[in-house]
Amino acid sequence: MKKLHLLALSGLLCILATAADAQADPMVGQHIAPFSAQVLDISAEAPTTTTFDSATAKKVTAYMTLGTMCPASRAYAERMSQLQQLYKSKEVDFIYIYANREDTLESKIAFHRERKLGGKLIDDKGGEVAKKLGAHRTSEIFLTSKDGTVVYHGAVDDSRDPNGVKQHYLQMALDETLTGAPVKVTSSDVQA
Repeated sequence: MKKLHLLALSGLLCILATAADAQADPMVGQHIAPFSAQVLDISAEAPTTTTFDSATAKKVTAYMTLGTMCPASRAYAERMSQLQQLYKSKEVDFIYIYANREDTLESKIAFHRERKLGGKLIDDKGGEVAKKLGAHRTSEIFLTSKDGTVVYHGAVDDSRDPNGVKQHYLQMALDETLTGAPVKVTSSDVQA
């Protein structure tokens, strides 16, 4: 009987260890995947295009994957716009990666303008940049420190409904990164 109990207990410990290992985000602590892409800055009436290279970025940068028809992207856009305004004077870049094939460039620009997303837009035709980053969903965040190390990967916060938010993951990670403190919550689940 004792032997059976010990076997059951050791099996339980393996499951817990495996669950804990699965929660560790392999992207956190790594440099952001190197990529170069054309970015649109639509803050002026006439959009301008420049080349962005993730390997040479020297600011704290929040990368977000978006889709114009995605309910999660629509839900989080206003919060991202608010965060941009909050961190505008703090040398934080916001890069939006539109990877859905169904979205036209015109619909991406319209979505970006309507939602007042002042950061730069990447028209990621075919999702090549998103694949390099390891993104799996729209509204997925990759936050990097000034040296390009991923310090947070996951959701903007813990609820698609703005009235249900209890944890402001991205904002906490931004504050901690900007003050040089270690990021306490380094990853979270991205809601579909």
